[in-house]
Amino acid sequence: MVGFQGKPSDTLLADWKERQFGGLLVVNLNHNAATPAAMQSLVAGIRGADRHRLIAATDQEGGGVCIAISSVPCDPMPVGQAATTTMANAIHQLGFDLDLGPVSDVCNGPSSILWGRCYGTDPASVAAAVGPVVDGIHAAHMLSAAKHFPGHGDTSVSSETQLPQINESLASLRARDWPPFVAAAQHGTDFVLLGHLYYPAINATHSADLAPATIPLLRSEIGFKGVVISDDMEMGAITNSTPVALAAVQFLQNGGDMVMIAHHLEVADSVYDAILAAVQNGTLPRSRLDQAVAALQALPQT
Repeated sequence: MVGFQGKPSDTLLADWKERQFGGLLVVNLNHNAATPAAMQSLVAGIRGADRHRLIAATDQEGGGVCIAISSVPCDPMPVGQAATTTMANAIHQLGFDLDLGPVSDVCNGPSSILWGRCYGTDPASVAAAVGPVVDGIHAAHMLSAAKHFPGHGDTSVSSETQLPQINESLASLRARDWPPFVAAAQHGTDFVLLGHLYYPAINATHSADLAPATIPLLRSEIGFKGVVISDDMEMGAITNSTPVALAAVQFLQNGGDMVMIAHHLEVADSVYDAILAAVQNGTLPRSRLDQAVAALQALPQT
């Protein structure tokens, strides 16, 4: 899933036709389009460059995180089911398939980096809020993505700039952070997005999104059977410690299905090349890549 800066050029479209990326990400920082008509045209143009299904995504959470297009309302948090459907309908009209939400993290209080984006500090109440948001996204014929597993609420550190370390036990994660992800899975969320988060209890040397144990925990303990997507691999949490291309391959090796590169086409190209090389040299089994593609192909039509 690839984002890029500015309007799509002929060079970008030619690159896209060659690489056949599986997803388009639009975020406000990239300044891709400023009006509803321009955004519709952009999404349709990128979609026309793909020979297969393209997943077009944006962050429409409500509160402070909404796409900056005049036709899309931005309801205040906490956003309920009806308001979620209204917002998701608006981005669907622009051509998007995937609303990157709901935020399913349990905040530890106002010091949390996700304060204002999360649904609270109590696991049960957050879980009760998350399920209807998934339903609201689905009511607009959109795909949803619960984020940021294993849980981003217990830190004041932003993964945009550095890797947050969270010294929680697995027992604490199970009790405090995971009930909302269970609720999202039970309501049929299509994606779970893994955060760039260092949990020593999960792996002593790798962030959770690059650790072999994380996705098996997501599958077995959360009961999630859908698509696993990374957070943006251009974030400082990754780039300060691991080459982006290496991190992308590790994510796929460990069971991830879709890598996100949010801002630079040249980075996406280098990741594509690294994935191809890893398949060719056997470090990323072709069967693992086929499994990831099959998961994306199995997504409901929007």
